Amino acid sequence: MDLVLGAALGPRATDVEVRDAISGALVASGRARHPGPDQHDPTSWWRSFTAAVAQTGQREIGALAVCGSHPGLVLLDGAGAVLPAGRPWSDVDAEPEAARLQRALGAERWARRVGALPGATTAVSRLAWLRHSAPDTFAAIGAALLPHDWLTYRLAGRAVTDRGSASLTGAWSPAAGGWLAEVLDLLAPRETSDWWRERLPTVLGPSERADWLDAPVFELLGLRGRPLVGPGTGEAMAVALALEVVPGRAAVSVGARTTVLVGLDEPVVDPTGAVRSRADATGRHLAVSTAAGGAGLIEVVREVLGVERGGMGPLADAATSGAGVTLVPDRGTGSGAALTGLTPGVTRNDVARAAFDGVAQAALDALDLVVAAGAAWAGDEPLRLAAPSADAATHARVFANRSGRPVQPAPDISLAAAGACVQAAAVWQEVPPEEVAARWQLGRGPWVEPDATV
Repeated sequence: MDLVLGAALGPRATDVEVRDAISGALVASGRARHPGPDQHDPTSWWRSFTAAVAQTGQREIGALAVCGSHPGLVLLDGAGAVLPAGRPWSDVDAEPEAARLQRALGAERWARRVGALPGATTAVSRLAWLRHSAPDTFAAIGAALLPHDWLTYRLAGRAVTDRGSASLTGAWSPAAGGWLAEVLDLLAPRETSDWWRERLPTVLGPSERADWLDAPVFELLGLRGRPLVGPGTGEAMAVALALEVVPGRAAVSVGARTTVLVGLDEPVVDPTGAVRSRADATGRHLAVSTAAGGAGLIEVVREVLGVERGGMGPLADAATSGAGVTLVPDRGTGSGAALTGLTPGVTRNDVARAAFDGVAQAALDALDLVVAAGAAWAGDEPLRLAAPSADAATHARVFANRSGRPVQPAPDISLAAAGACVQAAAVWQEVPPEEVAARWQLGRGPWVEPDATV
């Protein structure tokens, strides 16, 4: 059996899946925690990765790939050693740098060239902050990598990335398909982008291998042979790959926050910053938007109502009064919400249902913004939906009823790790990753149709 391994480096844990390279069947999985994003410790990410791989108990791996959503940045010196940042990354300190960078190019130009406005957590903003706060460290940079790209560097010995990950940095253009000199000039000594030429990772193609796994590493991981290492990608791109989000298809992922994904043939432009245009993991493009609310908001309401875990869905499904109670997620904070319509006769069931309605409506509003920015959602395509397993059925029914479109729930798996497995299989078989995803059909569950009586 040919096996592939996919890893997803998140803000607080690493998830790993091992799958059959031909059928996509799940063979084993592992998970290991590490300190949160406020603790910038690359060695802890490596330890959680190796621990998660060990949990799978699999040794015969043909290829592996790493994706990620950890919001850090790893700087290496000329010898490949990790440079200390001087003090932990400060998003508060980086916010003025993000605003300065945006003023330098202008909002519309940023959106058109880079695909999104620079935020405090993007690599360019953090590098701009470091340039001013720790110039000696900045001058010693030999390479700058996203956290999951650093794991790929540890595995294959090469500083590489893919189009999807590169489009997250704020310095690579999905529209132009390359690093932007006009952005790098703002980050380089003497304002010359040539300084960055040898310090940026090589951007690999969707099925291009980084290299063979380094010999000392495969022995450390307990693997036999020397698996191939894929280029890796961002978490959103890996999830889109697992769910087969190609142009004309849309997906909503209800996690701690809610993320909307729509496949694109060409980049879109949104000067407001609400819609980010990214490269995906197939050579195409992806529109991404974040909605207020998510599984965390459902959890808050569950605790307020005193409901046992797994009980929110049945409680919401039993709502029959039709009361006008409404829960509106707060887009400003991303975690709070306003509850209105608390009139006599409102029940716990109504409040539970309002929580699901609020999360769904916020996601559909974000999807409307993506479509208004130029993305297309084909009329015959269902909405692909990833949600926590305990409440997945309720989420699916609410999304179907509020959108008036069929919903296709995703399986209860780590979609990011599964997407990394898809990429690893594509590298192993030397085929386009979307071909592997179509063969595996990970996201093609039964449809949930809208209730015509609602």
